Amino acid sequence: MRSSAIAALLCATSTLAITASAQADAVGPTVEITLGGGQENGAIGGFDIFLPFGFGDRSTGFGDIRGHMNNDQMGQLSAGLGWRMQLDGIWTVGAYGYYDYLRSGHNNDFHQISAGAELLSRDMVFRLNGYLPFGDKYGTAAEANAALIEAGRLVFRAGQEHALAGFDGEAGFRLPMFDAKSSAQMMLYGGGYWYDGDRLDDITGVSARAELSFADLPGFTQGSTFSLSAGFTYDNEDKAEGQFLARLRIPLGKAGPALANRDPMMQRVERANFIRTAVGATGDAEAAIYADTGNVVGNVRSVSSATGDATAINQAIAAAGDNALILADGVIQLDQTLLLSSGQFLVGGQGGLEIIGARSGGTATFMRAGAETRLVGTTTTADVLAMADDSGAVGLAIRGGRDGILADGVGNVVLRDLDVAQTAGNGILLSEVDGALIESSRIHDLTICANNTECEFSIYDPERSVPNTAISLFSAKDVTIRDVEIRDVTYGIFANAAFDDIDDWENDIYGLRAPNPTTGLTIENVAITNTRREAMQLVGASDISIRNLSIDNTAMDRTMDLIVIMASSGISMDGLTLAGGVNALQFIGPSSFADPARDITVSNVTIRDTSRAGIMMNMGSSDVAFSNIEITDAGTHGIYLYGPSFFGGALGDVSFDKVKVASSTDGAVHLAGELNNLSGNIAVGQASANCIADTGTWTSTVLTQAHGESFSVGGTVIKPGTLPSGCH
Repeated sequence: MRSSAIAALLCATSTLAITASAQADAVGPTVEITLGGGQENGAIGGFDIFLPFGFGDRSTGFGDIRGHMNNDQMGQLSAGLGWRMQLDGIWTVGAYGYYDYLRSGHNNDFHQISAGAELLSRDMVFRLNGYLPFGDKYGTAAEANAALIEAGRLVFRAGQEHALAGFDGEAGFRLPMFDAKSSAQMMLYGGGYWYDGDRLDDITGVSARAELSFADLPGFTQGSTFSLSAGFTYDNEDKAEGQFLARLRIPLGKAGPALANRDPMMQRVERANFIRTAVGATGDAEAAIYADTGNVVGNVRSVSSATGDATAINQAIAAAGDNALILADGVIQLDQTLLLSSGQFLVGGQGGLEIIGARSGGTATFMRAGAETRLVGTTTTADVLAMADDSGAVGLAIRGGRDGILADGVGNVVLRDLDVAQTAGNGILLSEVDGALIESSRIHDLTICANNTECEFSIYDPERSVPNTAISLFSAKDVTIRDVEIRDVTYGIFANAAFDDIDDWENDIYGLRAPNPTTGLTIENVAITNTRREAMQLVGASDISIRNLSIDNTAMDRTMDLIVIMASSGISMDGLTLAGGVNALQFIGPSSFADPARDITVSNVTIRDTSRAGIMMNMGSSDVAFSNIEITDAGTHGIYLYGPSFFGGALGDVSFDKVKVASSTDGAVHLAGELNNLSGNIAVGQASANCIADTGTWTSTVLTQAHGESFSVGGTVIKPGTLPSGCH
């Protein structure tokens, strides 16, 4: 029904009632205000305009306009007509009908007609109401969407809100705790209700309430009443619910004493304040789509130690087919690598997947609520789990093996809610992967490699992936690492690639260059703690975004630099907290590489407690911008800029904006070699000297400002030319 029709109905009802009540002997209208709250409907507010009109000496008609709303954005408007007749000097019988309109908290519109009958006296009450929705009885309720396993398949069912047909009734009696003629009275009510679930279970419940009322309130119209009601319901859906209401009823016309004397002709109609609705995943079954990959979910299969050994489990996984959902349970011992097929997702006992309905496009989360699932590699010569194209691993603990997870030459891999530890090699190795997400996971307590010969990255063998890395990337594209914790490992995150030897003497370009670098890497909300060597190292990488990264190696007796960038470009770093290590930020230029570390922005960074410099730049690094950086307690220098005339040449095009060395053991800034086009100011707090420049025969310092740049330390401008030991 359109809103205009609703307004017309209310207008007609009120006009009829007011016109009739204008008769000389008619009882005037009353206005009732309700405030309260309950567990089911939250805080409630409402009004009720009761409009009696006379039919005869022993009968009365009435109109009723009421509205209710709660803090869940649910509102109802009702309009009704009723009739009451005195049977004798004690009992009154009545009947009524209402139209109800509800705007639910799920923004659905429902319509309902209802009818009721009542038998009333001043001391006892009996009521029965029936409710019948009409029109569109279903609305959307996206939060009730569900992904469910039915007949061996994962299906999506849309959440719906249903308007329910039903009945309620109650009986009440006056407690003799006050005199029958007293202005204070106590009533006790008990009853029950039933609603037709329609695709949901029927709702059956019982109710009880107590009402304390006071009549003839001081300062109000004669016959005004104030009541307090405390109620309780229990049913098979909501279980126990409580409600408390306060009502103030004020007569606007004559015959106030009729209210004060609890005349049955003037009692309020007791009925449900809101159309009863229920919410559930009752939509038609739809094919389920993996939100991560866009593939339709295939067969659903379960694997556990009961399936057999690793060979038997791999056979079961392969037989499940592409895009299958594999549910893993318990502890599974593996003496060979577990192999996923294309599109398959392996989900542990506590894992969850975002699912899309193929027809409706609605979304839901498929959640498991079992015990932890643990894959245990029993040999250091085999990886624990190998990924395939469009595959995923979710909600698993992985222990032992060579690499915990290997993805080699595949694309669109999803790794979420994992706990990886105790591997002999890497936690996760992504080699030549095109698209991967590592999210909400922990990688910790991997084998620590302390042998420099075996573990250290070498510029003479840059293609060798260092072992014992939490996340190792080799020529990987479009990888996102988000909400990940890494601790107690050899390396944190290491990215490199295969290199070609460039020999372009005409353009003065020679050295190693990666034709397929690790590129499109995003790192967000990652914490790295206690790495034996570099917490993060990028070699031959490009197009990197790092946001909200925390590294803390202050508890390590032996460690290396925190972040090392070599021959990498297009890097943006923002929101870093770096503590400990040798140098916090290390930029290394060409050496044996064809390209420098360049096109880098670093902003909003705090650095503390390094054993050497906070920022170390050398060997041709260029086009680097620092902003809003603070360095505290650097072991030697806050910032060290070194542009040797060999191994890459000058360091240049570096800017400093709101950069401060708050404290350092030696000079705040150390300059050496060939430096070009430095700009900005480096503020200085506590240091033995603001600026120190090398002045030896082989290590002199020359500053060249080709475009009129201005560079200062501690507010003192460093003039171009060969610098003295104090820089100016």
